[in-house]
Amino acid sequence: MEHRVVRGDEADQLIITLLKEAGRPLTTREVQEETQKRLVRCPDSTAVFLNNLRLKGLVHGEMSKERRGWIWWI
Repeated sequence: MEHRVVRGDEADQLIITLLKEAGRPLTTREVQEETQKRLVRCPDSTAVFLNNLRLKGLVHGEMSKERRGWIWWI
C-alpha cells in the first residue's frame, strides 16, 4: 500500500495529534513509525519537519541522552 504525503495544516495537525495521543515524549524514530502505521508521510524528512514545528512553537523538542536522540512533545 502506498503512503500518502500530507502537507500544510494537515501535516501539522497529524503530528500534534500523534504527540497528544502518545501522552509522553516520543523520539523522532517513534514519530516516524507512527506516521508509517497511518500510511502517511510528512513533506520533508521527519526530523526536519519536527524541527520546523518546533521553530513555529507548535511542539517542543530537545536532545535526550537517555533515549539517544531528539524527543518531541506538546
